[in-house]
Amino acid sequence: MRTTLSKWDYLIVTASNALQAAAYESELAVRRGLGLLSDVREVMVVPDPGGRRVGSGGSTLYCLMEVLCRRLGRRVRSSGPEEWLSILRGLRILIVHAGGDSRRLPAYGPCGKIFVPVPGESDGVLGLTLFEKQVPTYLGLPELPAGTGQVVITSGDVMLRFDPLEVRFAAEGITGLACYALPVQGSRHGVFCPGEEDGIRLYLQ
Repeated sequence: MRTTLSKWDYLIVTASNALQAAAYESELAVRRGLGLLSDVREVMVVPDPGGRRVGSGGSTLYCLMEVLCRRLGRRVRSSGPEEWLSILRGLRILIVHAGGDSRRLPAYGPCGKIFVPVPGESDGVLGLTLFEKQVPTYLGLPELPAGTGQVVITSGDVMLRFDPLEVRFAAEGITGLACYALPVQGSRHGVFCPGEEDGIRLYLQ
């Protein structure tokens, strides 16, 4: 097991089906070839199994099992939770859920909302997409102490604007990132109701 977690071991982008996954793999291969993902050791696209929507929770578990399968190979069948935890404690994993259908923007259905062009200046050959606007921010998040492991989960069609170096992760459990918003905006999204000492007393969906 490594003693430092200097890079991200995996960037995983989820897709709703095999066709969308193929489009994502093409987009990511271009960025990989241009050296734009140098902070990541391995890039994966994981579609929902059998093209059936399993939700972000089910997809997260499926992604983690895919990582374990890559690490353990055939031994994954005879291994168990203790060995899985041992492996995950040595990894940094960023999961970007991007399996939306883009029904409001059907022209971008095949490539998904995460690769939709957005306004802004860019000195790169690809221009700006939601991917370029948000993924570098998450890759800039601080690492946790060695042997802790780190799994960051985000939504590909929600762009949070924040300074990643100002994020302070809890020593254990789950740390949620959010932004202040008006109630009318919050009524269409998940809402954290703050409690004491930066804790969350209630989550509304």
